[in-house]
Amino acid sequence: MITEPQLAADKFCWQPNVKILLFTCLMTPLLIGLGFWQLERAAEKRQILSHYTENQQAQPITAAELDDAANLRYRAVWLVGKLDASRRIFLDNRVRNGRPGYEVFELLTVKGYAQKVLVNRGWVQASLDRNQLPAITPVESEVRLSGSLYRVLKGGFQLDDGVGRVTHWPGRVGWMSADRAQQLYAEDIFPYQLRLASDSPGALRTGWPTVAVQPEKHTAYAVQWFVMTAVLLLLTVAANSNLMEWLKQKRQGQNDE
Repeated sequence: MITEPQLAADKFCWQPNVKILLFTCLMTPLLIGLGFWQLERAAEKRQILSHYTENQQAQPITAAELDDAANLRYRAVWLVGKLDASRRIFLDNRVRNGRPGYEVFELLTVKGYAQKVLVNRGWVQASLDRNQLPAITPVESEVRLSGSLYRVLKGGFQLDDGVGRVTHWPGRVGWMSADRAQQLYAEDIFPYQLRLASDSPGALRTGWPTVAVQPEKHTAYAVQWFVMTAVLLLLTVAANSNLMEWLKQKRQGQNDE
């Protein structure tokens, strides 16, 4: 074992520390995996944004063109029908501008279409009293609604809110999708929900982000994970060798020359 610093700095020496090496061997694959996971997320978000732009630029469709086999996410649509305000569902914990609130869902009976359509009317602020749900003005007559179709992306984790089928109206739930609405309403429902446009009859406070995190941010996160990997490897080499003393002596030798 080398004990004299002068001798240790003459040449590069590897003096392994088992605990540090074990920690590095465990952390390096994890950090690299997180980096590539963020790159995959960035690619997914770019695909979502590209599809959003493509479908938003397409001509609006009508009830006759509703097809659950096609990818209609973000596609503009016009539907004529009647909203059922008697069976309203409030989606809880929807925060906008720091204020707690709900998104309001009702079923639409579409003229000339067998399935019901789940309609997201938009956001309303919550009352200070959690037991008191907001009063929403109903849409009484048959109307022509405009908006865009949306389907919840697969994957992700949903907390169990303990709600099965809603029997007392209005209902309040912790998460919502058109697929789940079939269970809550016990109705045959089209797999996409209709998010109302701001100028549509029945619209509350509308507007939803296409993606919560932009692709560039995921890429930045990936770079951070890769930089952390590089730093970890460098620190591991420094902690298991005389690298710093060796480099210092080489630098001094070059200066003496």
